[in-house]
Amino acid sequence: MRSVRRRQSLPRRIVLPGEPLVDGPTALRAWRDSDLDSLVAACQDPEISRWTRVPYPYGPSDARAYLLQRHDALHAGASAPFAVVDAADRDRLLGSISLMRFSWKNARAEVGYWLGAEGRGQGHMTRAVRLITDWGFVHLGLHRIDLVAATENPASQHVAERCGFTREAVLRSYMVGKTGRDDMVAFGLLATDVRG
Repeated sequence: MRSVRRRQSLPRRIVLPGEPLVDGPTALRAWRDSDLDSLVAACQDPEISRWTRVPYPYGPSDARAYLLQRHDALHAGASAPFAVVDAADRDRLLGSISLMRFSWKNARAEVGYWLGAEGRGQGHMTRAVRLITDWGFVHLGLHRIDLVAATENPASQHVAERCGFTREAVLRSYMVGKTGRDDMVAFGLLATDVRG
């Protein structure tokens, strides 16, 4: 009797859409080398590094490293990074959003994001999360997308809730933050969920 080997889903190259994903005033597009100065300027906001893994202070070498690694991450199937921009002026950087931490075998990824100060309070990140999750389910064949937000970051938790994510757990002492270990709220969204 022949043994049947289980086929594992290997990482696959991710191809970003040729045209930006757009919802009203918000667009997601591929990062460009010309975004370097805007990226450095946006990441001077300490609120971004407070809630993310973005270093602070953030300089041109940090931005260059990020922009250089994006090609390798796409090719390796490790990350799908998008610039969040103004739909009317696609050179105007508002923030960043990525699908990352893929488990291709389980058709799962995590969404992570930050939004610069000038884009906050206008619904940009809610629209961006909806755009990237819809794209991930339809074009990458994902079944589940995770989102984790610090317990002390209600704005990020509200984005998750507005996008239809289900609050599933509080992960105690989940990661090292800027002032110690942070508890995180874990959210999940399934391809079959009704989204907000």
